[in-house]
Amino acid sequence: MSRKDKKSIGHINRRGFLKGVAATGAMGAIAAACPASAAQPAGENKSAKKSWRDKPDPIDESLISDGGTYDVVVVGGGHAGLLCARVAAMKGAAVAVIENQAEKGYLPGIDRGHVGTVNSQYALDHGAPRIDEADFLREWARRSVIRHNPRRASYFVKNSGRVLDWILSFADKESLAKNTHMVSCPPKPTVLLEVSGWKFYYGTAMLGTEVCQEVLKTHHRKAMADGAKWFFAHHAEICDVDGSGAVTGVVARRADGKYVRFKARKGVALCTGDFSGNREMVIDILDEVRHQAEARGDYNLINTVGEGMQSPRDGSGIKMGIWAGGHVEIGPHSTMNELGTPGDPGTGAWHLQLDHNGERFCDEAAGTTVPHPIGSFYVTLHDSNWQKVLEMMPPSHSGPDTADPRMLKAKLSRLYNIKPGPISKNKQENRMGGGPMGGGNESICCGKTIEELIDYLDCYKGDTRKKALAEIARYNDMCEKGVDEDFGKDSRIMKVTGLKDPLFYGTLTPYNGQGQNGGKGISPGLIATTGLDTDAEGRVLNSEFKPIKGLYAAGNNAGGRFIVVYQSPFAGISVGMAITEGYMLGERLAGL
Repeated sequence: MSRKDKKSIGHINRRGFLKGVAATGAMGAIAAACPASAAQPAGENKSAKKSWRDKPDPIDESLISDGGTYDVVVVGGGHAGLLCARVAAMKGAAVAVIENQAEKGYLPGIDRGHVGTVNSQYALDHGAPRIDEADFLREWARRSVIRHNPRRASYFVKNSGRVLDWILSFADKESLAKNTHMVSCPPKPTVLLEVSGWKFYYGTAMLGTEVCQEVLKTHHRKAMADGAKWFFAHHAEICDVDGSGAVTGVVARRADGKYVRFKARKGVALCTGDFSGNREMVIDILDEVRHQAEARGDYNLINTVGEGMQSPRDGSGIKMGIWAGGHVEIGPHSTMNELGTPGDPGTGAWHLQLDHNGERFCDEAAGTTVPHPIGSFYVTLHDSNWQKVLEMMPPSHSGPDTADPRMLKAKLSRLYNIKPGPISKNKQENRMGGGPMGGGNESICCGKTIEELIDYLDCYKGDTRKKALAEIARYNDMCEKGVDEDFGKDSRIMKVTGLKDPLFYGTLTPYNGQGQNGGKGISPGLIATTGLDTDAEGRVLNSEFKPIKGLYAAGNNAGGRFIVVYQSPFAGISVGMAITEGYMLGERLAGL
């Protein structure tokens, strides 16, 4: 980077720099305003504070004890790591798992939630139609702007179903029948599986707490019965790399501060999860988050997630991979935000949305990444036809689950009981939008007429109120025609989302930074879905794009899955990929 370019960047971020000086001191502000680059020119001043990308100083060998030699050392015992260890041990490999969590309360993965796979027998037996694999792969490529790893996508499509079936075969049958179901299955004929040109599929199993945790713990027990050893309260610090560049093991730090070396004959598998709790990594790696802050001139708007979690999302696996010679995937880098991801194709709110000026701003069914001014808001408006609209929504990341009675009870029953009137004062500070599926539908406002609803929302005054009412009238006219003359929304959706049948409902979403789910600041969201550059077999690649001998990654440590934005042709694809890749990596390593 030239001196002129660096001067320009410093000028653009002057406001953020000055705020950083006040908040964190000069050195901290410089680090925040100028994210570290792996491609630092030769001769550049190295006296600045170390970046996360800089390899730490060597650990004194006299402080490291011998933890043993194994075929496979798995770093992290979450979804990917657990399955990798389980399968490798089952296939006869000697396995060590380095787990940062304490043994008491060890949580191998989600306590309940979505797992997306393709053509599992469980899915087919519970009403899901068979997915055309070629069609799914084409959709994945289109959503990723063909910047993903096609072979990895193919491995997932061809193997994820069998992996889920194998995992669930160890579940208690009664508990499985009671606590697990296929999302929105059997399908209703009203559901649209193509929204604004984006396709969706039935492939998501919703695992309840009872079956989810029990089946994961069962696989943990069976892995140990097959000889795998878990080393709890051990935080992996760095990979051992020999003179040829091959990874030969891992050094971990115990809870008491002492170091232990675990040697690996066949390979080290990095499965530590994402880096959404590491602010420095978030700023450096996540383009969308950083660009949002840069556009606002203030890196202090960025906040991170994962603090206080049982397994901190500190990015340790990705750091270890880079220190061993790997690199972050080329990108553009993706993350998964709350309540659906901005730009996640086809997962918009569907209903009419107006900004703080009372103007419509996008095809609401397709969604948008268009930012709003900090301190502003947008509203989502719908009429009493909301249930018919929900019955048309596809089984997407943020869509309804018509097969889940808990969703119907928890989210939808409240809508039946809303009475016309303003939002109570104690709920006005936490208004959250998104229509009937929004996270805060307890703060939905209701009116007998459109005018009454607008007044109850208490967000449009004077000319802005007139503009909002005019925009609603125009939208209703276009809905009658079935043609969106402004943004091209699907005519089938236009036909059912006009505001014509009372009662009328509205939610208001404050825009405080990135504005996801009403949250303050700019956040990476649920998970940072960017990882190390790997090949299709999970081998971490070096700067020449060749595999680093002995180093592998799976789950959120591996890249090439979601490019630009997290994309979900069905819900739970991230977890589905983690378990599939962990399983397959365990098979490969055991077979070496």
